Amino acid sequence: MPVPPDYQIRFSGLQSLERGEPKCFHCSNFGHIARNCSLPKSVFLTCREGNETGHKTINCVAEETNHSSEESLSVRLVGENSDESNSFLKKAKINNCDNVQALIDTGSSCCLLKISVAHKLKLKFERAVKKIYGFGNQKMSALTSIGRIKADIEVDSVKAENISICVVPDDAQSVHLIIGRTWLDLPHIAYTRKGNRVHIGYREDEPFRNFPIDENINRICLKALEATKLEKNTVNLISSRADLSKTD
Repeated sequence: MPVPPDYQIRFSGLQSLERGEPKCFHCSNFGHIARNCSLPKSVFLTCREGNETGHKTINCVAEETNHSSEESLSVRLVGENSDESNSFLKKAKINNCDNVQALIDTGSSCCLLKISVAHKLKLKFERAVKKIYGFGNQKMSALTSIGRIKADIEVDSVKAENISICVVPDDAQSVHLIIGRTWLDLPHIAYTRKGNRVHIGYREDEPFRNFPIDENINRICLKALEATKLEKNTVNLISSRADLSKTD
């Protein structure tokens, strides 16, 4: 009675195991280990992407073809040529010197100045190495400052004195000056964005009091689902529903 080939292989394997022969995990044969296998490794490489042998998934051409059809992602830089950023670009004065290009950045915790601009304006700065981190990443710094200066910054005729400014390499930013919250959050400064323009003024002057108010607001009537007693000077959650039949 003939013995099936696969049975012969299994039987031979059992005999080899009984004899204590090593098994090669490269070609699955007995008598040697993978390090001493004479067969090329590429023969046994299997790509899960193209379902072929001879290469790994990382080197698969089929994978590159599939990924190339996906929508590519792009990063938009803030600069002079970006229409969306124009409302945040301003002309600023540092110590009453000539205007420099400034970017209003409400997300920046500090003000940043290019070192070439500091030299041009003959601003003396002290050496101060400070790691500056990007939003959401507190483990790896985005850049390191070169020094620090104290200077007056004026934007739209609104001035703040003795502002701490970090001096950074020129390739760290595209604009001359980034104005952050050390200037924007001062108590005498008020700012808002309306339309495509950022307005800045002195808070005491109530600079936005004459701004027109949009009266075309869709008001929705909310009705509480159950009676709830609210104590004075407290905040509570109330289950409610919108009554679309009543609008104001």
